[in-house]
Amino acid sequence: MSADAKNAILNLTVEDILQIEELMTLLKEKKKELKETVVASKKAEKEAEKLAAKEAREAEKLMKKKVKDEMKQAAAAPKHLKKLQTELLKSVKKEAKKLEPPKAKNAAFQKFCSYYSKVEPIPKAELDEAGGKCAWNKARWESLEEDYRQGPDAPWNMV
Repeated sequence: MSADAKNAILNLTVEDILQIEELMTLLKEKKKELKETVVASKKAEKEAEKLAAKEAREAEKLMKKKVKDEMKQAAAAPKHLKKLQTELLKSVKKEAKKLEPPKAKNAAFQKFCSYYSKVEPIPKAELDEAGGKCAWNKARWESLEEDYRQGPDAPWNMV
């Protein structure tokens, strides 16, 4: 109790008897009001602690979920990279194929024809007998075995 309040009580006189009852009622009301304030503040404090604990749990759950998602993404990354690598390899092969000059279906036959016209010319009498250069090339080509036509040991494939 403060010194002023003690002095005020000690200075009461007989004339203040009626006011003492009134003072007692005021003090009781003030006491009740202060107790209610204390109870309310304790209640608010407990609620704040509960709310803080709940927020901490939610934050922990969110953090765990985030870590779990990151681990899933990390596990999926190699698969994704492998898929991208495969796609890239396919596209590179496709582009490389476009850059290569187209290979004729009958490349060996074309080499055969040019070999006999440039490297080893055919006598004119033989060409006339066969019916011309095209007919001679065709007849000669058909007389050769398939393996020899495409093979690397054929003279036209060595040039």
